[in-house]
Amino acid sequence: MNTGLLNPNLLDIVDAGRAYRGVNQDWYTHFWRRKAGCGPCTATNMLRYFRGRLTLPMPADTPQEALALMNWAWGYVTPTLMGLNSTALFRKGMDDILAQLGSPLRCRVLDVPDALADRPDERQVSGFIRDGLRVDSPVAFLNLHNAGLPDLDTWHWITVTGLAEGPDGLRIIAADNGREIHINLSEWLQKAERGGGFVSVV
Repeated sequence: MNTGLLNPNLLDIVDAGRAYRGVNQDWYTHFWRRKAGCGPCTATNMLRYFRGRLTLPMPADTPQEALALMNWAWGYVTPTLMGLNSTALFRKGMDDILAQLGSPLRCRVLDVPDALADRPDERQVSGFIRDGLRVDSPVAFLNLHNAGLPDLDTWHWITVTGLAEGPDGLRIIAADNGREIHINLSEWLQKAERGGGFVSVV
């Protein structure tokens, strides 16, 4: 069964004839923010998707406007010297943003521990992601090791927009640095040497 956001194109930003699927951390002008900004960028993607349900502090329809929102989000979803390496950091920042915007929405978290034996199974993970997508909420995904999967950076946040089942297992569709990527979630859960987790806003 496939599940996805109702309007993933709400994430799109068109500039000079080029369409971006969400924001790009390379738009940051400071080196550290370009290097460590995937978490604030994922938060920005979620906020932009919710802009019909939230009153954002600024428009975010062009790369320049989106950069201002990215910098604003950084003030809440703030990487440490180790980056934004836990769902707890992301959750606190997003909950603070939602409270600041006067929204009753709050974050839910599903952690994926480092130890394989302690990890939630595919059914639990897919259920958590689907629960978010079914209420039209993008899901933030932190992976601390990419399991050798192409298109997935290690120690990185991406924005999940869809979930699909196929002959090779579960696949997520996600926005990452302005492009759409497809990741084998089943393989990641089985092979990643470190964990991560998922955050949705409901």
